[in-house]
Amino acid sequence: MENQVILSVMELSLAIVLGVLSMYLTHFILIRVYKSKYPTENPYRNNAFMIFLAGVMFSVGYLLTGIIEPLSSTLDLLMSSHQGKGTLTWEYTKFLALFVSIGFTLGVVINIIAYFLFSSLTTEVNELEEIKNGNIGVAVLVSVIAITIAVFCKEPFLVLLESFIPYPELPRLF
Repeated sequence: MENQVILSVMELSLAIVLGVLSMYLTHFILIRVYKSKYPTENPYRNNAFMIFLAGVMFSVGYLLTGIIEPLSSTLDLLMSSHQGKGTLTWEYTKFLALFVSIGFTLGVVINIIAYFLFSSLTTEVNELEEIKNGNIGVAVLVSVIAITIAVFCKEPFLVLLESFIPYPELPRLF
């Protein structure tokens, strides 16, 4: 019982840290991109950009929520293999780094692909320019697209993560 409480608190702490770090990293990257494209503009004064930023942050965060369950399964499997604490910690850290790296990379790639595909289909509107000019409607639309694509991609993302979990080999019956 005590061991389960400790593991639950560790997983909760890990989830909080991963959530905050993923939000910070997404925010940092998008602010940098905005400032490099429009160096004289203050992104925090542009409500349309802030809506766009929030949508992208939500979509990346939503995808990354998927890593918690595979990490729990991995920890359970690693603990049942009766490894030493040092080896267990090292193996779990490797899976954590792998899942976070795949998740964040996929989140960024999915958002970029979704934006460019949508942008190529709507040739009469330059979404980034409209967001720069404060068009909140376009910002909401692009944010909803980012969120919707993240919802569509979460299950395949989980299947991808599951493929890395070191499940034990089962004997063949036939």
